[in-house]
Amino acid sequence: MQFKDVARVDVDGRTICLDCSGELSYISHAHSDHVSGKKKNEVIASDATLHLAGVQFNSKLVHERVKLHPAGHMLGATQIEVQRDGGNFVYTGDFSLNDGFTYKGARIIEADELLIESTYGSPDYHFPKKEELAEILKKEIQSRLSFGNVVFAVYATGKSQELIRMLNEYCNITPVVSPEVARVSEIYVKHGQPLSYINSHSDEAVEAFRENFVGIIPKSQFRPELRMRLTQHYHKPCYFGSLSGWNAKFPSEVFDIALPFSDHADFNDLVEYVDHSDPKKVYVFGAFAETLSNVLKLRGYQSIAVK
Repeated sequence: MQFKDVARVDVDGRTICLDCSGELSYISHAHSDHVSGKKKNEVIASDATLHLAGVQFNSKLVHERVKLHPAGHMLGATQIEVQRDGGNFVYTGDFSLNDGFTYKGARIIEADELLIESTYGSPDYHFPKKEELAEILKKEIQSRLSFGNVVFAVYATGKSQELIRMLNEYCNITPVVSPEVARVSEIYVKHGQPLSYINSHSDEAVEAFRENFVGIIPKSQFRPELRMRLTQHYHKPCYFGSLSGWNAKFPSEVFDIALPFSDHADFNDLVEYVDHSDPKKVYVFGAFAETLSNVLKLRGYQSIAVK
C-alpha cells in the first residue's frame, strides 16, 4: 500500500490531501519534505507553519469536523484529526512526545484509524533526554572552544533553532549563523520564541570572527573539505558538530561532536502513542514502517505498513 492511498481523507464531500498536493492541502509542518509546492489553493495548517514554509494560498479552511493538535517536532507542527461517519481519523505527521527547547510535546489523540510516522521505528533507537544532551553539548564545546572554532551542520529549519536555544541557555553563547538560519530564526522570534544569534553577513559578525566562535550552517552546505578551508582561513582548528537521531546508531566519523539529538519520537514513544491512542486500525509510514508495523501486530493491533 502506498502513502498516497491513505493520505487523502474525505469530509463532507471534500478531500483533504495530507502533506501532498491537492485542491485542499493539509501541511503538518514546514520541513520541505512535507510541503508539496509553494502555491496552494486552500490549506489547513498553523499560521507558524505557513509563515515558515513561505506558502502562498488563496484560502484557509476552518471546519467543525477538522481539528489540529500540537505535534511537538518544531514550531507550528500539528497533527490533524478528522471526524468521519463511524469514527475519527488521526494523522500524526512528524511528532515528538517530549518537549523541545522551542516547542511543547505532542498530545496523544485517541483514534479509530491512525496514520503514524516511523522515522525511528526500530528498537535500536532510544534517545536520551534533551536536557542531558544539552549538558553534554556544553562540555563538548567547552573542551574545544579555547583551541579553535566549533561549527554545527544541522537543518536550517527547526534543529538550528533548538541548537541556538541550547547554546543561549546552557552555554551562554550567541552563535554566528548563516543567513538562511537567521531568516528562519527571525520567524521563530516573531512567533514568540526568543533566540539570540548573529547573522554571519552582519557587521556584528565581523567582530565575532575575531575571537573563537560557535557557528551554525545548514546541513546541506556541509562538505568534509570545509574543515581544511576554515582552518586555513582562521589559522586555528575547526571542529564540526552534528545533532541527529541517526547518531544513536551511526555516529559519523566526519564530525567531532555527534549527539543523538532528535525532534522525532523514538521507538518507545511511537509504541506509547499507539497504545494510548488505541486505534482499531493503524497505518505506519516512514523509514521503519515494516519493523514498527510488525511490532504493533504482535501487540494485537491491525497494522499496515505503507510506502
